[in-house]
Amino acid sequence: MTSTWRRLTDRLNGKQEPEALYEELPDHLSVPLRQWSITVLRNYNLVGLVCLRLRLPSKVLNSQSPEGMLANYQDSRNPMIFIEIIDALLAGLADVSPFSSGRYNGVTVGDLRNELDRILLEGGSAYMINPEKNGLCRRVDETLRQSLEAAVQAADKQTQGASAHLREAFAAAYGINPNPSVAYSQSIKAVEAVANPIFLPKSPEPTLGAVRSNLDQGRKKYEMVVHDRSGAPAEINAVVELLNLLWHGQRDRHAGGPTSRPVTQEAAETAVHTAALLVHWIATGAIRKK
Repeated sequence: MTSTWRRLTDRLNGKQEPEALYEELPDHLSVPLRQWSITVLRNYNLVGLVCLRLRLPSKVLNSQSPEGMLANYQDSRNPMIFIEIIDALLAGLADVSPFSSGRYNGVTVGDLRNELDRILLEGGSAYMINPEKNGLCRRVDETLRQSLEAAVQAADKQTQGASAHLREAFAAAYGINPNPSVAYSQSIKAVEAVANPIFLPKSPEPTLGAVRSNLDQGRKKYEMVVHDRSGAPAEINAVVELLNLLWHGQRDRHAGGPTSRPVTQEAAETAVHTAALLVHWIATGAIRKK
């Protein structure tokens, strides 16, 4: 949890470690989140949209108060259902015109997002509003999130492809239903999108593996903008090693091999942040020809 407030007993005992984050919908978050959803669900179009997207039973829309029933919806088979409803409502706020901008029942959509963000933060939820503000993702350290956004912005100045892949990678790694394989694949595509035009401009079939080989074999042709301890431009060894790590770590690229295995959540998260660093370095010219 990134909130700086600490309960009295923790302050008295000198406790410094952060609180554990709460998965699903803990009791203390239930009422604030359901009250927030009632405010948003005053727009009946959002009620129908959420029910359709989450394939909820027809009893919701057939009830005397669909918005009230949706705001209090529970499913014993799916303890994540209300988190999914909040996620779908955020997407709806971004999608449904005219509620994607301007004022909404006396408050702006930005106000609604800010209130939700406050509830999730102060309640120690494991989820936060994603960078696109159209859904939830798993809570990540603010420094890591800012580094990812810096990479996206740097990539946008060079090519839109890299930033789009990087956002997809983040969503797949930290979404409420993570997909590690997609996160890893999109991480590689993000680096390819920014690196291929620079390092393999004439290649008919450029890949990250080819970029890695090109830089590995041409280490003497490139340098870093940062200096080493002798005061000379540093060699690109760190870049090559990061490319090796990202390229060789995707163990589900091909099936049936002796080292093939599914991508783990931890590996996917590492790939996303490795890709963000590489995209930022390449897009900002941190790696240059001598």
